[in-house]
Amino acid sequence: MRWLKNLFSRGESTTPASPGEPGGPGAEGAAEAAVPAATSDWESHQRTSAAGPVAIAVDLALAARAPVADLPRLVRLRYPLRAPRPDGLAEVGEAEALVQVEELVAAAVAGIGGLYAGRVTLGGFREHLFYAPDAAPISEALSAAQGGVAEYVLEAAGEDDPAWHAYKEELFPTPRAWRWLLDRRAVEALARRGDKAAARRPVDHQASFPSAEAREAFAAEAAAQGFEAVERRDDGPPPNPFGVDLRREDPVTLREIHAVAWALAEVAGRHGGAYDGWEAPVETRLPEPVA
Repeated sequence: MRWLKNLFSRGESTTPASPGEPGGPGAEGAAEAAVPAATSDWESHQRTSAAGPVAIAVDLALAARAPVADLPRLVRLRYPLRAPRPDGLAEVGEAEALVQVEELVAAAVAGIGGLYAGRVTLGGFREHLFYAPDAAPISEALSAAQGGVAEYVLEAAGEDDPAWHAYKEELFPTPRAWRWLLDRRAVEALARRGDKAAARRPVDHQASFPSAEAREAFAAEAAAQGFEAVERRDDGPPPNPFGVDLRREDPVTLREIHAVAWALAEVAGRHGGAYDGWEAPVETRLPEPVA
């Protein structure tokens, strides 16, 4: 079963999960928590496809391990939603039942040595993706789980995926969505310290490049947008040992800082480098209004 294969490509648009938008709090996926593990790091995001919006939950912690050589078998477990929204995603009222299904099948796969990688909701269906050992008794494990969720008809299919392409291409955020998630986490960390995001303050941005020439071309292009190069480094790790720190005053509301960060990421990419992130001091007071 490869029903997702034709719907995803890196060229399709991606909608990061953001407050007040599809995929954010209150939308599909927000009322459900993925099965936790000691080393898990679950996030939700959305993509768009020809078949409609795609809601995705993924364990980001697996990226550092992927692919796991002992888990070359991809297992897809698919079933129809009982009462999907008009756009094909899950209603909040079905969340409790969906969590029960998720907990049962995740426990079943863990019991045979597998890992739960993520889930996809699209077109009135939900699919869970797992990686398992070659000889694992997958059918038996999932048949046992089916007994606990009689209101859903679970359809399982397996395929070889030793490189974990499904995890990387179907579940993991696209570069733009990944940048949004990192920016959101940084803004939330500042907010926990009492930060007033709308206050302008110096924000430092880091980028790194394979050559000093590429770094200087990036810095020159950024300077035209008001960024000052405040530090350069030539001793970073390969493949991009030539680093630069840029500084500009900006607010750090999520929408504003993400727009800045993504624009710099695109410029860095054009020069063969990588945008490494941003940092800013906590600002607890908003500026006085101008009389």
